[in-house]
This record gives sequence, C-alpha cells and structure tokens, in this order.
Amino acid sequence: MSIYMRSDNSSCMDIRIVNLADREDCLDNVSRWLWQEWGSGSAFEYIRYAVQHNTQTDRIPMTFVAIADDEPIGTVSLWMNDLKCRQDLYPWVASLYVAEAKRRMGVGERLQAHAIDEARKLGYPHLYLLTDHVGYYERFGWAYKELAPKGDGQYTRIYSLDL
Repeated sequence: MSIYMRSDNSSCMDIRIVNLADREDCLDNVSRWLWQEWGSGSAFEYIRYAVQHNTQTDRIPMTFVAIADDEPIGTVSLWMNDLKCRQDLYPWVASLYVAEAKRRMGVGERLQAHAIDEARKLGYPHLYLLTDHVGYYERFGWAYKELAPKGDGQYTRIYSLDL
C-alpha cells in the first residue's frame, strides 16, 4: 500500500506500510524503538524475541512497519492483549511509534489506520488501546473507556473503537 503524504515543508513523501513478516530486515530497528520507548527495564533480546514472534500475516499478533525511501520510519502492532488484568478485551492496537525525525507528518495516523483496517479484515467488532496521551486518539474516533491500574502502581487510559 502506498500513501502519499505532505510533510511540513510541502514535499511529498511516499510511505508504504508493510507487515514486518515481509520486511524482516527491519526487525532490529523496530525492536530498538520499542525497547527504548517502553522496554528499557527488559533486556533488548527479550523485546527482539517478542517482536520477532509478532509477525503473523493472517492472524494476530501482527506488526506493521512504515517505510519511506526504503527505510523504516514507524511501527504499530495488533496484539490480543496489552493489559494483563483485562483479558476480556481484545484485540489491541499497540506499540505505535514514529521515528522522531518523521513525527508530525501523519505517519502515526497512517499506521493507526492500517492496523484498524487489518482488524476489520479479520472480523473484529472492536479495538482497544492503552495510552497516557490525552487528546491524540480522540481525534481519530477512539472513545475513552476507563482508567486502569498497571502492575507498577501507575494508571493508564483504556480507549475503544467500534469497527
């Protein structure tokens, strides 16, 4: 899938969103992003191993990569669970990440839309996500569901989206 987007400087950037299973050469980049953003309390190899096994093409878990100029610039995943205490909610959009230099160009929105489309194709009626960001996901139709405790004593926000 190719998507043309206008960046802040009005130049066109060709973005392709692909399944990580089709671009295994991006595994280390994606793993490093997720480890730096959310997993630095875990060993890098643990995160890499998890990402490597989130590469299904016809069922969840799936990981997608945004590619520009043959370089990975962002990622998003579909997981069956992203919050251990809410096994009743599934599937989840997880680990949405865009490389810093490519932020504010709509890459995150495109990754999110791709994950939503894939969940629809798989026949799921709802999607969920966790975030501490207020105001971002609401712009794309996500509804705040509730505040949920995390294992570390902190709280996070659960959002849902009807497909």
